[in-house]
Amino acid sequence: MRSLSYKEFCGERERFQASVAQTPEIAEFCSGAIWQQAAHDALHRTDEEANHLIIEDDDQWLAFVERDQPRIFFPLESAWMFGCPLIGDPARAVALLRKMPKTYTPGPVGFCIGGIRKEGQLHRELEAIRSETIQFEVFPTTDCMMIDLAGGIDPWLQRRSKKFRKSLRQNAGLSGLQIDDANRLEPDALIARIIRLQEQTYKWREGTDIFQMKEYADFYEAIIRQLHASGELRVLFATENNEDLAYIFGGISNEIYRGFQMSYVDSAKDRGIGNALQIENITRVAAEGVTRYDLGMHSPYKERWADTRDAYIGVFVVLA
Repeated sequence: MRSLSYKEFCGERERFQASVAQTPEIAEFCSGAIWQQAAHDALHRTDEEANHLIIEDDDQWLAFVERDQPRIFFPLESAWMFGCPLIGDPARAVALLRKMPKTYTPGPVGFCIGGIRKEGQLHRELEAIRSETIQFEVFPTTDCMMIDLAGGIDPWLQRRSKKFRKSLRQNAGLSGLQIDDANRLEPDALIARIIRLQEQTYKWREGTDIFQMKEYADFYEAIIRQLHASGELRVLFATENNEDLAYIFGGISNEIYRGFQMSYVDSAKDRGIGNALQIENITRVAAEGVTRYDLGMHSPYKERWADTRDAYIGVFVVLA
């Protein structure tokens, strides 16, 4: 068992990612290093010198940071708690967690654990130690809407309602437009291009656009830069007469695609570009071998697209 500083953890990305890929029933991309590090550095502005509790033991990982008050540890990303800070085999990860109050933090210590699949194996393992805890509270976190592409795009389409398939055919949206694959565009130019398009949306006009909030703009910039460097960035623009009308971007981790943002300019809102660009993106990543397409948090419109709604919970546990 070894304790890592945050800087050392950032240098162990490949090994950590290998463990994430082997962890069952988690939101894989958001439990991974790129998402966790970007959130740690941008959303929470957590200094490297903060008290981190990052432990690795035979490819089992705990990844926490002390936040808000002493001896209370949170995941590196706790804005949505998409990701899980217990990585590896659930039973072994929970056994490792139980050692912490005596091994590294003598005395009672609290852990806020997100990204737990409701009624999944990790949930059951944590419930099994409830009687040993000083405090044990379950709370809702953020669900994920998932598209199953294991059989390819055609079976997925067949599972959609006739009404939805008809609406997709009627609103082709991209007819006459150019689709620009911007995966290899340099990050500075790509970020500037995204912001120029965002500035033409109703959310920007109303002052509610996520890119108008510095911490979230910095978060997505970090995501873009790291995914670009790893070759896992996926970005499409729909353009007309050399003007961008819409874009969609996300990233790939193993056989999982995670969507981040999709926007279109106000002037194109009646052209069905959003749906058409989503279908185009699904088709392309399915052709790459993606088997699960993560649409992110629940919203009513995503119900037409998703095959499942993966329900997640959080647990706050105090151990001694």
